[in-house]
Amino acid sequence: MILNCDMGERGTDHAGDRNLMSYIDLANLACGGHAGDADSVAFFRALAERQGVEISAHLSYPDRASFGRMSMDLHPHSLSASLEDQIALLPGVTTVKFHGALYNDSCSDPELAARLAEWLADHSVTTVLCPPGSAMEQAARSRRIGILAEAFIDRRYVSAQGSIPKLVPRSDPEACHFDLESARTQARELMRRGGVTCVTGEFRALKADTLCIHSDSELSLELAKALHAHRRGPS
Repeated sequence: MILNCDMGERGTDHAGDRNLMSYIDLANLACGGHAGDADSVAFFRALAERQGVEISAHLSYPDRASFGRMSMDLHPHSLSASLEDQIALLPGVTTVKFHGALYNDSCSDPELAARLAEWLADHSVTTVLCPPGSAMEQAARSRRIGILAEAFIDRRYVSAQGSIPKLVPRSDPEACHFDLESARTQARELMRRGGVTCVTGEFRALKADTLCIHSDSELSLELAKALHAHRRGPS
């Protein structure tokens, strides 16, 4: 199971992000839409290369004020132009993960997902991280873009009628795990049982290729260390 982490969101050479790089497989680098800039991208790309960590471009709506967590009704050309500026900070990158509201919107809006998949194909992106069963997965597959089906281990899930479980909205006090053991339990369920226990207590299938930790989570470093150790021997 691939462990990925959203990082580069807290400035150049942030100690927490620097330490996390030792325990992950894939670093999603913020490219200026919601956070990050040319200096942070260059620093963390170089660090990832030194440590043998793969990278992706973490792209968002152009919304630094709300950290990319507000949906924006942008003209398609305006959104494309912003994404162009962002991915230009990571020349040669072939993997993309959308961030925040753009990630969520692309999963539920087939029209937006189709436009983004076309944009990805036009920019030689070969892999996109997204939830299994989402509109983004379907649109990407239609363009023959590879998928890394993603689940989160520092966020909690709610059962969704007739579909895969959804993330609890960040506005809800139960949105995140604040206890290391509960986050580890969710990670073990995803790896061993292919699903999660939702906030309502029911277990739902959620098959993932990659697990995500947010670098700004209070548990991020401890959780990354625990999973790194777990994948290399008995817990």
